[in-house]
Amino acid sequence: MALTNAAIIVIVLAACLAVTAMGAALFRHYNPLEDEARYSVSHEQAQYMRTVRMRNFSFLRQESMGGMRDLESRYTMDEASSYRSSQPYTMYPPKQ
Repeated sequence: MALTNAAIIVIVLAACLAVTAMGAALFRHYNPLEDEARYSVSHEQAQYMRTVRMRNFSFLRQESMGGMRDLESRYTMDEASSYRSSQPYTMYPPKQ
């Protein structure tokens, strides 16, 4: 069961394209152009990104300290009174 001439040509072309692409990627990785040197952000942008990260961190910390919550509706268990009545087999004790 031999390959046809067309199949051999397609396989050789695909292999040549793969080798060429890999060679170009390796060359560009180890010999970058002067203009493509690592991007360094400005001081203002670094400060802005720091404030955004700190704001998100404080929001996440505030959310995590807020007690037990129903994550789908974002209500506390006491606020979602219908949650407990409709879910008889939950891990939370029934309301007294």
